Amino acid sequence: MVDANQQWDRPTAQPMCRIFEQFNLVQIEEPLDAYDHEGHAALTLQFDTPIATGEMLTSAAEHGDLIRHRAADYLMPDAPRVGGITPFLKIAAQAENAGLMLAPHFAMELHVHLAAAYAREPWVEHFEWLEPLFAERIEIANGRMLVPTRPGLGLTLSEQTKA
Repeated sequence: MVDANQQWDRPTAQPMCRIFEQFNLVQIEEPLDAYDHEGHAALTLQFDTPIATGEMLTSAAEHGDLIRHRAADYLMPDAPRVGGITPFLKIAAQAENAGLMLAPHFAMELHVHLAAAYAREPWVEHFEWLEPLFAERIEIANGRMLVPTRPGLGLTLSEQTKA
């Protein structure tokens, strides 16, 4: 996978995506500005390497625009950024109806549960940044996050958060 982190403009993204085609990547993430739906749509049509975007969008409506433009192969909603679990589930339903893959962004402690409920095999980004907040860790085996079986999200706040 390659994450361009919205740093390319359209004239740069096209040759970069062409170069990366030879590596048979899983995806190219955020090649253009998050709101450049037309530019992302052009890349999804032009290249075999899947395009992933959506992590910076802030609502189900914005993701709906992305989906209507067919501007991604992998949709990357971020539950805390879009307003929580309910808006995330609305986005996931739209993505499923459109036949898109799902790759939730950040907050893996929350997204591992939401991704597990998605009909197609999703990706969940792994970040260690929030781990100090929790007494438990998300278990990973054979490259897969295991959904905690403890109540709720399966995590409790660490002593560090109670100070």
